[in-house]
Amino acid sequence: MTGIYFSGTGNTKFCVDTFLKEYGYSTNSFSIEDNETLGRIENENEIVIGYPVQYSNIPKIVKDYIIYNRHIWKGKSIFIIATMGLFSGDGAGILARLLKNYGAIIVGGLHLKMPDSICDEKALKRSFEENKKIVMKAEEKICKSVCNIKNGKPPQEGLGIVYHFAGLFGQRLYFFGKPKNIRTN
Repeated sequence: MTGIYFSGTGNTKFCVDTFLKEYGYSTNSFSIEDNETLGRIENENEIVIGYPVQYSNIPKIVKDYIIYNRHIWKGKSIFIIATMGLFSGDGAGILARLLKNYGAIIVGGLHLKMPDSICDEKALKRSFEENKKIVMKAEEKICKSVCNIKNGKPPQEGLGIVYHFAGLFGQRLYFFGKPKNIRTN
């Protein structure tokens, strides 16, 4: 199994690496921004993909990567990890639907709350101690999820119609048409 990720803060990379270690693989994860990643996953049949949900959607860089490399996903078994600051609805499901268009087999999905990088949003501001607790809970959830996968019951968070409606009506419609004030420092 190989892990690929997009991670601006390191949170998502941490989650993918923790998942792989817990599963029994060496930390074998690669950034989608690395030019060699595609070659590393080309002959791999089992892949875990991690990314942060942004504005209740797939980050553009991840979506473009999947679409541009659409030929590679056919027949691959993929587990999706979506990290978020609050709530995602169907964070893993958005990517799952896109990957299925290119023939991927979606094994499961996992939503992990992690410290958020958007510090000017009151609902996302947390102390260092609160963030440590969030990370510890994410680690525990990853361990439990890997155990469930090994027992033939992979988590299905973000996948399915209920999650889809929660993401669509609970979030994406809220963000629709609103400017996204993304700062680039």
